[in-house]
Amino acid sequence: MVRYDFPRSDADAYFAAFDRAIGVLAETRGGHRARAATLGDALAAVLALWLLRRQEPSAEWAGQRLAAFYGHVREVLDGHGGDFAVYLVDLDLALESETSTGWYNACFTRSVVEVLLRDAGLPPTALVASDWAEATDEEMREVSTRVPPLPADAIPRGMPQEHSWWFVASGPPEEIAYDY
Repeated sequence: MVRYDFPRSDADAYFAAFDRAIGVLAETRGGHRARAATLGDALAAVLALWLLRRQEPSAEWAGQRLAAFYGHVREVLDGHGGDFAVYLVDLDLALESETSTGWYNACFTRSVVEVLLRDAGLPPTALVASDWAEATDEEMREVSTRVPPLPADAIPRGMPQEHSWWFVASGPPEEIAYDY
């Protein structure tokens, strides 16, 4: 799913969205893939809050509340390691599709993981392999030559250039159909 105009809510809405998604995670039916999708909904809030903090670093919530939230995120991921592993595998499946929507989803997940590692303090051992980031980045570089660039309005607002995967796709132009 492509999230246009992301992030579009205030911080309180994203804190609440994370809690709502995590609240239904244990009850989500459909196996690991369904739980990974629910976990992905929760983790979208992590990326949204990170982007909002970049826009307003001195926001009241960007201090202790965000630090406590990151601690909560680490606890959730520790308790749902299998679902998180499937969430990471879904990035590979998205890349293998070599479609615009797959590319978007891979970029989104890669940015979430970057925030989890660098800002939320997720230990690299939580990833499925010690070289996950490097291997994923290499695979993304390869796939980027075969997918069209993302439209500017599909790239989350405030996404920095250091999340280069959002900006490197260069495949042949095609009509892009996104879910809204």
